[in-house]
Amino acid sequence: MKNYIIYIFIALLFTSCDNDDDNSTSNPLDQLPPMTTTGENTIGCLVNGEPFTDSGLMNNFYQFVNGEYFLAINMQRGFSNDFEDASISIRRIEVFEGETYILNMNSIQNDFTGGSAGYVFSNDTDSGEFETNQVYLGSITFTRFDTENQIMSGTFEFQAEEITTGEVVNITNGRFDLTFTN
Repeated sequence: MKNYIIYIFIALLFTSCDNDDDNSTSNPLDQLPPMTTTGENTIGCLVNGEPFTDSGLMNNFYQFVNGEYFLAINMQRGFSNDFEDASISIRRIEVFEGETYILNMNSIQNDFTGGSAGYVFSNDTDSGEFETNQVYLGSITFTRFDTENQIMSGTFEFQAEEITTGEVVNITNGRFDLTFTN
């Protein structure tokens, strides 16, 4: 009889537990790709706290042109009038594994040396074009930068200002594991 009471108690204990541990859909970070360094071609971040992952339309490169290095990371989701696009570029600087680069320029400055980032969106009711600058900036860190196998991995974050309204977007918890062309 004593054993039955113990078994009933254990059964009640397990059936009364509320399984709140599986909140993967409610935690935006859980919706981002895992942090890997093997060239999985994944990228994602939070845009003002909302998950943003690439739809597979990436165009990433690291090129040596006229004696200078140029890097571009692009991610996009959606098509036509309903899309999001984020990009990071580093111009005229050689990139090294383990280094962090500041994103504090904007793409309007055609002849700059350094890093820039941008975010663009458009939908049926609104649109915006955001860029980093000397006030709203960010960083990108390369945990792997392998030019032989053409793999780059790391993390990024930035704030960017809308070019006409001054609204600010926060890009956080960015992570990437990409192949690139050169």
